Amino acid sequence: MNTTLKPGCKIPDFTASSTQGLIKLSDYAGKWVILFCSPGEFNLMHRNDWILFIKHHKEFARNDTALIGISMDKNATHLQWLYSVYRSNINAMPFPIIDDRKGTVGQVLEIDNPPASVRSTDIHLLIIAPDQTLMDIKTYSSPQSLQMGEVFKTLEHLKSTYRTQIQSLENQPSGANPFCDIVPIVGEYVLGNPVNVDPLLLDFVIYAFALINPDGTFEPYSVRYLEELADLRSSNSDLKVLMAIGGWGAEGFSDAASTPASRYAFAREAKRWVDTYNLDGIDLDWEYPGSSIAGIKSSPADRANFTLLITALRDVLGPNKWITVAGTGDSSYINNVEISRIAPLINYFNLMAYDFNAGETGASAATHQANLYPSELALSGRSVDAQVRNLIAAGMPSNKILMGLPFYGRYGATRTITFDDLRQDYINQNGYTARWDDAAKASYIVDSSGNFIYSYDDLRSIYYKALYVRENCLGGLFSWQSGMDRANILAKGMSDGIRDINNLVEVLETDYSFTP
Repeated sequence: MNTTLKPGCKIPDFTASSTQGLIKLSDYAGKWVILFCSPGEFNLMHRNDWILFIKHHKEFARNDTALIGISMDKNATHLQWLYSVYRSNINAMPFPIIDDRKGTVGQVLEIDNPPASVRSTDIHLLIIAPDQTLMDIKTYSSPQSLQMGEVFKTLEHLKSTYRTQIQSLENQPSGANPFCDIVPIVGEYVLGNPVNVDPLLLDFVIYAFALINPDGTFEPYSVRYLEELADLRSSNSDLKVLMAIGGWGAEGFSDAASTPASRYAFAREAKRWVDTYNLDGIDLDWEYPGSSIAGIKSSPADRANFTLLITALRDVLGPNKWITVAGTGDSSYINNVEISRIAPLINYFNLMAYDFNAGETGASAATHQANLYPSELALSGRSVDAQVRNLIAAGMPSNKILMGLPFYGRYGATRTITFDDLRQDYINQNGYTARWDDAAKASYIVDSSGNFIYSYDDLRSIYYKALYVRENCLGGLFSWQSGMDRANILAKGMSDGIRDINNLVEVLETDYSFTP
């Protein structure tokens, strides 16, 4: 196949007419995709190849891989077969076939589209990663050369390579992805006195929290601390200052979102605080829509009403103020929130990528709380990477996802401790030893008997998370919360990881004898 696209290139987005209506490549972000192209006139060989994909489509679906066919027949002969033959015997095509008779998609993919007189029997497979990077191109000369076993083997290898390319300790890339069209940002939630917050390290700060009173008004924990946080802009005029509403166990959201009148009353109250204290926006920390796990009121209607609440807030605040949402990437959260609908309305989704083991006791408590990747010391199915992919698959653009970092240690449901206290009493002192889980890219502490005591983030894990953000075009990093890292050791590492990762590498090599 003649194309200048090479593995490692970002596939340009396109919109095309298909057997399933108009589709966009960007609709498939977060999934592996195989584009199979049949240049030239549609013929018996192409038909047999398509039938082979049809037979195996469920296996591809189980492997979280979408199929898209492309017909480049200038006479669109494939349509006759699809509608008069195939559809008369089987109900529907299980995947879309793009009608590219004009060569529009071929031009986007930089594929030569041969004239109608050319009868090509080749089939070309473009294998595309979840971030829509071209991973490989395969060409098969029909008939009978297309072996699905080989395709699945290639796909499995590429998925493994795609993961380890980021995880590998050797030959680490700089973290700069030339296909990312945004500059990632760094921020912190601030609970309590903001005295240690360094505005020069940050792009935004979020005051935590304001509660919703029964009459619909807001009541911050401390107006003085909110004002002091806003005053930090005297040192950094570009600093964005937001106020978070809600938090764990905070009541009032379900009622506030329930009717048009209550939604706009909520939005006007938010604007009153934004205007009074010259804030740059509002963070919604509803934990969680459609769930009473935190002991708050919930309703099945919360799912749609949450979108409507954000819509009202955007209407009242206008286009220039920030709206952020704090949430998780668990299926339980995603099923209760219209992710793809709220995405255009918000500036960022603050992924609380921590507390994975917060409800665990017994042996399950001795696990990581914020592991980047799976490992034997992590709960099954729980990782930052998995949550990011879940959100992207649900419709949240990667560049709107901010990855959260815990500035504290956790042991299941029973123990939490600040990073400051970990440094003082636990990290390689008093009989405790810090260990590194290279599979998870996470640190943890054991006692003198080797028992798991705390999982926590340090500069090593922050390095890999910052690298992940930069490699995967995420919006940036944030921490919960500033008061747990009074010396700003982790805050500085987080800032360097996004702004100048070489500074962070130097610190790791010099002070920690750790070479990434």
